[in-house]
Amino acid sequence: MTTHQINRRTLLRNGLTGTALGAAAWAIPSVARADTATGSPESVQVAEIYQLQAAFHRAKTNQDLDLMMSLWAPDGTLTVQGDPNSPYTGTAALRAFWQSSGSFTHRRFSLVPSFKTQIDVRGNQAWLFECHDIGDYDLASRFIASDTFLAGTVCNLAGNWVFYDMTAGKSFPLSADHYYFP
Repeated sequence: MTTHQINRRTLLRNGLTGTALGAAAWAIPSVARADTATGSPESVQVAEIYQLQAAFHRAKTNQDLDLMMSLWAPDGTLTVQGDPNSPYTGTAALRAFWQSSGSFTHRRFSLVPSFKTQIDVRGNQAWLFECHDIGDYDLASRFIASDTFLAGTVCNLAGNWVFYDMTAGKSFPLSADHYYFP
């Protein structure tokens, strides 16, 4: 067994060097970020699906119906558990659903517990998330307005990931380790 002695000055210098490199990675995100151009095809697809998820929450928060509709396949389907009018299939039905949904009739901030997102890419399809909407998000009276999940199949159409066959429902009971669908 070989041992190596290190003095306090060397230990301190090595520690400061490591700290500086770590701080540089935080200060310059491109140093720490993986380059998707050189990533594996699946990791690139997963990153693109995360972007789809982010755009979904941005559309809800900003009440941007055009953005929301751009995220769905023209023949996409949304099944809402407990909704007698469900499923909603096609652009017109999906637009009508979203336009009358709580996110588009009330100001809400839409969040996702990212640690619970599961993405399983299989060719041009993937399985996807859970989201929570905060009502009156910029006021002291803010409250959790909605706990729901959206899960199902997203597909890649002409190079863009879109929602295709999705199911939505209540995320109840709210839990860090429970998945609500299937």
